[in-house]
Amino acid sequence: MKTLTFNNIFSTNTFSNTDVLSAFKQEPEKPMTIKQGMSAKEISEVVSEKVIAVVKEQFHATKEEFKNQAKKNS
Repeated sequence: MKTLTFNNIFSTNTFSNTDVLSAFKQEPEKPMTIKQGMSAKEISEVVSEKVIAVVKEQFHATKEEFKNQAKKNS
């Protein structure tokens, strides 16, 4: 099995440009795009955030459907 490696000389640390006070924010800033040179953990965090956002959206849509059905049935 061949492995694929990227030249990481030109990549930058994704956390190097964050706000100094971001540690005190309620929701810390997270990168939402996958870029070359990211670690597997950083990539999994981006993917997880996107999946969670889709699930939340579907949950809210289903919740509204149930509310509308309950109103029709009462």
